Parts: sequence; structure tokens; C-alpha cells
Amino acid sequence: MRNDDIADLANFLRARTDEDEAAAQAVKPGTAEDTAGLKARVLADVAAKRGVLRFVERMQQDAADDDFMVHGPAMIALSATVFPLRHLVAAYAAHPDFRPEWEPNEEEVELDPRVGRSGRA
Repeated sequence: MRNDDIADLANFLRARTDEDEAAAQAVKPGTAEDTAGLKARVLADVAAKRGVLRFVERMQQDAADDDFMVHGPAMIALSATVFPLRHLVAAYAAHPDFRPEWEPNEEEVELDPRVGRSGRA
């Protein structure tokens, strides 16, 4: 996946996260919408996704670096973020800006035949 594609995924997730935060902030405590701390959970989810997005942004900056010792690892890290980003944005598949090519693709994850699903050899 190209850097532009990763940037599109990250930008889409950032916009949906901003929408989620605004919706959660609009919920008034003690109302029917504030069922069992839903607002707190949504805001915690927003914070977690923003943490992932900060990592992606940093790797995008490092990937633009001319120093291979910075650029190379950043490119590897970015390629590894595609799979989890696709899973995060899949929660917004009904959004009109969602692109079908962002659907998680389990076939992209190449498993070492010597390692089981548990991750142990």
C-alpha cells in the first residue's frame, strides 16, 4: 500500500474520530443517551485512536527523511499499520466517504507456516 493510501486511511479515521468525540461531548450526563458511561467509553476510544494516528503521523514524517536509518524502519512500521488501520476504519463502513478497498483483507497477513495462530512456534 502506498504512503498516500495510508494517509487517506489515517485522514478518514481522524475525521470519524472527531465526529465521534463531538457526538459524545454533546451527550448530557444523566440523559437516556448517557447509558452506563457510554460517553466515557466513546471518549476513551477516541483517545486511543488518536494515539494510533499520532504514531502513523510520526512514521509518515520519518518515512520522508533522507537518512535510510530513519526512513527504512519508518516504511516498515507504516506497512505494518495498514492492517490495523483497515480494521479501525471498518467500523465506519456505512459512512459515504468509506472506500471499498479499505475493507480488511485477511489474505494480506502472511503467516509463517512454522508459527500457529497463537504466535508460538
